[in-house]
Amino acid sequence: MSALDLFDAVGLAPSLPGAKCRGRHRLFDPPNHGVEPGEAEYAERAAQRLCSVCPALVRCAAWFESLPPSRRPLGVVAGRVNRPRPVGRPRRTA
Repeated sequence: MSALDLFDAVGLAPSLPGAKCRGRHRLFDPPNHGVEPGEAEYAERAAQRLCSVCPALVRCAAWFESLPPSRRPLGVVAGRVNRPRPVGRPRRTA
């Protein structure tokens, strides 16, 4: 079960009929530990290409933007890569 399936089941994500991500969670979810960086980048690009032709892109993007940043799912959503934020204090820039 993908994150989107789980969100949909508990009412946290909208129903997105025809969404290209359905059944392809391995492309859209964040990479697992131990996945080669090149493999992860390939999956992200493939997911973004699917998003670009997805009939649900507008609704998906609106839903994603409606969430506070801390509640947005990780991985590729609405054609964007949402990565976890680094832990700790941000570095100071001079």
